[in-house]
Amino acid sequence: MPDRTVEIAPRSGGHETATAAVLDEGTYVESTGVSAQSFDVDVTFNGDRRATWHADALETLGNNPAIGVLPLGGSTHAGVDGYYVASSTRRDPRLAEPPGADLAASDATESVTLTLERAGTRKRHVLAVKTAPSQPDPGHPFGNDTDAIVGLPADARRVRIVDATSSPTERERPTPVATVDAEHGAVDLFDATAEAIDEPVYLFDLDYDLQGDVDPGVWDTYGQADRLDEDGVVSWGRVFATAHDFSGSVVCENGLLRVTIDEPTNADETASLDVEEYDADADAWTTVALPEYSADLDTDWQPTDVDLTHIGQASVRAQVEFEAVAGDQEGDVYALDVELERGRSELEVWIPESVDEAIPADLKTMLEPIAATNQVDSGAEQGLVAREEVRL
Repeated sequence: MPDRTVEIAPRSGGHETATAAVLDEGTYVESTGVSAQSFDVDVTFNGDRRATWHADALETLGNNPAIGVLPLGGSTHAGVDGYYVASSTRRDPRLAEPPGADLAASDATESVTLTLERAGTRKRHVLAVKTAPSQPDPGHPFGNDTDAIVGLPADARRVRIVDATSSPTERERPTPVATVDAEHGAVDLFDATAEAIDEPVYLFDLDYDLQGDVDPGVWDTYGQADRLDEDGVVSWGRVFATAHDFSGSVVCENGLLRVTIDEPTNADETASLDVEEYDADADAWTTVALPEYSADLDTDWQPTDVDLTHIGQASVRAQVEFEAVAGDQEGDVYALDVELERGRSELEVWIPESVDEAIPADLKTMLEPIAATNQVDSGAEQGLVAREEVRL
């Protein structure tokens, strides 16, 4: 969030009380519980057109039910760091000139206010990734691997697995099967199907300011070619709402794989699917070559619609509709469910349950270089678990 100022309003909280009468001794007051502490955080964005994109991202982050509880860290004030729920958001678009091709020619000032209610701290809660490995039907035709890979930040401490369905106090210490270097940090990979506990819940601790660094995410390019401009300022807008109306291309990435889909519009009917992979040695993104129409394929399959279905901390999911715009199957339409998980360098591609037809041969060939070969869906979802629920 460049060019921002942050103000924290006074915090309120205290005991919920009840007053009772005592015979011949007047009254007394007792505590019946502690009310949640809350305060307002006012963030002001000043600058060019990008200020409105970052304001939208912060507002929708506060309203994303898939994330819910937000970590706040790095405060210079004692007792402020912790987990919070945004009980309300308010956005004030004070000034925004008409958009233009030149970002610097458009001034914008916006403020977003989040009312945060304290949900706890790392001493009251632990991070938890729940799993539910399953083999979707009809599945996919890209391979036969039966592992269910779950990625956790390599900086995570005290990683344990518990059985949430029968005995949550029984725990094991899992061993990662591999570690990968993503753009913003390393990720340990675990196989949920190889653990000593079925459908394990991975518990771990992580500093507030490290949370989110290696999580998957969605971006709106807003027509900008690169994520960072020549000054290193973010030129794309982060997306936290599945209902977001895209002004530019849709980008799903997890620091290892970046999938960019340019949907057709009334102004521009062309569409494209571009993929990049992160090269940790070079600290750079490189293009993944996909099979192309006329050279490798008899049908030109293009993505015509991206329907985001989930934006979470462990994965992002969408249904992508493809249309054959030229070639042998011109006019045909086919939809696929896709998922990009934390730590995965391949895209999981599934045939929707309601689809009876097999994936067209050329569409399969086009996606094969980036499609994961596993048949099992990990079902990974991240949240918080109270320590008392898993205390020994």
